[in-house]
Amino acid sequence: MPAVKSNRPINLPLSQVISVNRSPIAIASILHRISGIILFLLIPVMLWLLQTSLASPESFETVFDNIFIRFLTWIFVAAIAYHFVMGIKHLFADNGKNEELKSARMVSNICFVIAAILIVMSFIWVMF
Repeated sequence: MPAVKSNRPINLPLSQVISVNRSPIAIASILHRISGIILFLLIPVMLWLLQTSLASPESFETVFDNIFIRFLTWIFVAAIAYHFVMGIKHLFADNGKNEELKSARMVSNICFVIAAILIVMSFIWVMF
C-alpha cells in the first residue's frame, strides 16, 4: 500500500500551540477570548454588587470600601476595555480591512497600546 499523506488535523500539545502562535495577531485573538470568558463569569458578581450597593448609602460605602471588591471591579472594567478595543479590530477584519499580515500586525499592536492605556486609566479611576 503506498504511503499517502493524511489531511487530518493534528492535535498539538498546548506548549506547541503557544510556540507557533506568538504573533501579535494570535495573542490578540486569544486574549480577546479570555477577556470574554472573564466578562461572562463576572457579570453575575457585578450585578449582585450593584444590587447590594444600591440598597442604601451605607451599603454602597460598605461594598466599595473593600479593596478586594474594587480590584474585582477593576478587573471587570479592564476586561470590558480590552474586549471592546479588540472587538472593534475584529469587526474591521470581518469587513475585509487589515487582512494582510503586515497591516494586521500593525493594527494588533496599535490595539494593544490603546487597550493598555484604557486599562491603566481604569485602574486609576477605580482604585483611587
